[in-house]
Amino acid sequence: MADYVLGISRRHWSYIEAISATLLIMNGTKAALNTVGSNGIFGYGKSTKLAKFGSKRNDTWKSLQALSLAVVAVTMLKGASESLKSAAINAQVSQIEELAF
Repeated sequence: MADYVLGISRRHWSYIEAISATLLIMNGTKAALNTVGSNGIFGYGKSTKLAKFGSKRNDTWKSLQALSLAVVAVTMLKGASESLKSAAINAQVSQIEELAF
């Protein structure tokens, strides 16, 4: 396989994917804490402290969420690129098999 995907080295892709996962976990955890704090779990465990988690820096959280979505989109683009390359190789192999056998 090539050392670069979409002009980015595989080593840097691993960093991008780790950042993507970290941002998703952070945003998901904040959303879960806010939901559990305001609604509780089956009505139990409501907490105003959890419901307001991160509300003082709401603009920062919105920026992190936007960054997370952008990084996820880039990693999905990488996956689509690799899938298309794999499909092209499979199509070539299939044509060779049809001609040879």
